[in-house]
Amino acid sequence: MVEEAKGKMFYGYWVVAGAWLAMVVSSGAQFSLSIFMPALIKDFGWTRTSISAGLTVAMITMPLAGLVAGYLVDKIGPRWTVVIGSVIGAVAMFLLSQISQIWHFIVAYGVLLATGIAMSYMIATVSTVRRWFMKRAALMVAIAMTGSGFGMVLLVPTAAILIMMFGWREAYMIFGVILLVGGTIGGLLLKKDPESEGTYPDGEKPDEQMMKMRADYIARAEKWSVAEVFKTSSWWYLNLAQMGYIMAVLGLIAHMITWGTVDLHIPRDTMVKIFSFIFVMSAVVGRLVTGFSADWLMSRFGMTRKPFLYLCTFGVAVGMFFCPYVKDAQALILASIILGFSYGSGLALFPVYLGDLFGVVNMPVLFGYIGLFIAGFGSIGPLLYGISYDKTGSYDLAFMITGVLCVISGIFLYLLKPPVKAKA
Repeated sequence: MVEEAKGKMFYGYWVVAGAWLAMVVSSGAQFSLSIFMPALIKDFGWTRTSISAGLTVAMITMPLAGLVAGYLVDKIGPRWTVVIGSVIGAVAMFLLSQISQIWHFIVAYGVLLATGIAMSYMIATVSTVRRWFMKRAALMVAIAMTGSGFGMVLLVPTAAILIMMFGWREAYMIFGVILLVGGTIGGLLLKKDPESEGTYPDGEKPDEQMMKMRADYIARAEKWSVAEVFKTSSWWYLNLAQMGYIMAVLGLIAHMITWGTVDLHIPRDTMVKIFSFIFVMSAVVGRLVTGFSADWLMSRFGMTRKPFLYLCTFGVAVGMFFCPYVKDAQALILASIILGFSYGSGLALFPVYLGDLFGVVNMPVLFGYIGLFIAGFGSIGPLLYGISYDKTGSYDLAFMITGVLCVISGIFLYLLKPPVKAKA
């Protein structure tokens, strides 16, 4: 191995750019359903429940396909995993432009598009960025993951404009081209890891002091099998530490527009702006600030990333406990700042912390398994909020339950200790 030549840009930054672009187009495709839904209802007379069935199928398909994507990253590399996913997603978009029956929609959106997104979205991209960086891992992962937020903020409104200009069928075709081109370019920029390219993480050869001071360097080269990981308490605590904030925020996002417009009597245009504000706080501010801070404290003082993970879990808890007192737009904006910042911190740092604990060699596969747990927790959130409202006439019970679950997640995070790999 040789150190990165002076004056030559470290290739890891191109990996970050590729991951960012792939996440922009993938998230835009995934979250555009709410824009297409009114047109589908108008043309076919389908109910919201029947269209939502496609979303339910997608929530089942994505974590399963994500697990397959984790294995594919190791077998064929992240580049071709993302490219193949983009092709599958583009085909799904084209098929969506041709649908005429509800089962067409469920198969195209719930199965094919979800499979393509799972392969081109987070598993392959984030795990690859994590492999390329150590000293700047949290910041680079955070930058890459801002792509998902920009995809929602930029491409979802674009879908509305395309539908207005050309119609929903043509809009789906155009989105298919966007996904194919953006995902393919982003995927082609990815390379497996710095070692395979004859360089080091961050483009710098770590000195002995750094190797001894930072636990993530020690764990980097360790390869944990799935069976070995499942036998550790660290793995289960890591998953349970994410339970609260995932259920809380995904449940709130699913019901937020209705909560604001119907219960709080906030104008719909204002609610859409507040809704987008959550994504800006989550995707940009929360991820970048905590990513930079976590890297700096680890490099300067050898601190783990736990303090910022506590910020995520307990920050979301504070936001949930505050929500019952929200009565107007100003209070909702304050809740959005707390929840968006805290939620974004966790999304960026938990994948990085996974690499700190179990190394990066088998990270794509392990990340895929975490996706199964996250999907399970996340799917409970919207249901819990719906039951709370139907039984009590408000979301206050759901706010309290998810707030308590965030506190419990913080306890699991406290119990989480770095695993010790058994010697052969």
